[in-house]
Amino acid sequence: MGAIRAESIVLSKVAEALLEESEAKAPSIERRLERFLSNEKIKPDKTWDQLLETVMPFFRQAPMQLVIDVTPYEEHAQVIYVGLLQHSRVLPLAWKVMPGQEKWDQGFWNCVEELFERLVPHLGKADCTMIGDSAFGCEAQVGLCQKYGWHYLFRICQEHTCEHWASNGRLLPTCPVSTLVDRPGKRFYGPIRLWQEHQIETNLSAYWEPGQEEALILISDAPAGPRRMSEYKLRWRVESTFEDLKSRGWDWEESHVRRLDRVDHMLLVLFLMVWWLAHLAACCMHHGKRDRYDRHDRRDKGIFRIGRLYLLDIERRNARGGNLLLCLLFQRRNGVWRFSLRF
Repeated sequence: MGAIRAESIVLSKVAEALLEESEAKAPSIERRLERFLSNEKIKPDKTWDQLLETVMPFFRQAPMQLVIDVTPYEEHAQVIYVGLLQHSRVLPLAWKVMPGQEKWDQGFWNCVEELFERLVPHLGKADCTMIGDSAFGCEAQVGLCQKYGWHYLFRICQEHTCEHWASNGRLLPTCPVSTLVDRPGKRFYGPIRLWQEHQIETNLSAYWEPGQEEALILISDAPAGPRRMSEYKLRWRVESTFEDLKSRGWDWEESHVRRLDRVDHMLLVLFLMVWWLAHLAACCMHHGKRDRYDRHDRRDKGIFRIGRLYLLDIERRNARGGNLLLCLLFQRRNGVWRFSLRF
């Protein structure tokens, strides 16, 4: 609640935003928050699993689009992030904090598989598509998706080589994928054999859009076509999500937390807040109140900002907090905690 009010994850600002909740002084509240970050008894993985146990059944009823990405935390850490595409943002499902400049004690793909293992119990047999940029467009990532039975949609670099079929059915010699779309305006959609050492049969969707510096080249186990291009462009919403959590919103990188375990604790709070704000934004839109906080002729504000404004508005209108109970992330009905996210 303090982070939502302060619109920051910086401890001093959060402490100031919580003054009205306590008779303690701001430095005392800040020290209390610092003790939370350093508390070894708090296990973010286990705590987050409890959240996903309640959240994910709601989403397993329909196909899910997952985004995998890596984002830096200044020069001190790298965060591998898997999220769920919802509305205009990517909500966190699993993450792993790794050193920024020191040597990792795990290989990158071992870290990714660890995240996938954590997600498997919560995704069940749902229809999932993993989307990633060119850092994930490789044999290792495709193999992991096939192992867990998930669809994939990855961007690949132009230097990758492939074999494709001519119109008469003859398999053509190996060539870089860039030669298939070698000038602006050119497209290629169809099955290919990708790579040379460990070949896979996949579907290539490539288009060099006029005005762009290079072609967008994608591989997927789903049929190639313009639909794959549109689906991949949804991945860019993860960049907007990170901007909201960093420079354009909650000052993630200004928190000056350095130890990796404390960064993990901080992200636990930040990502729980993200889910709560998304739920609040969904409630706001569901009840037709978005126009109070955003322009009706064009939408300028993201769902986290709308959720924050909605909660603060309710708090102002209900000084005793009566209706805040209705704003919580979960609702208890018939002895069961329930969750929904209907925009």
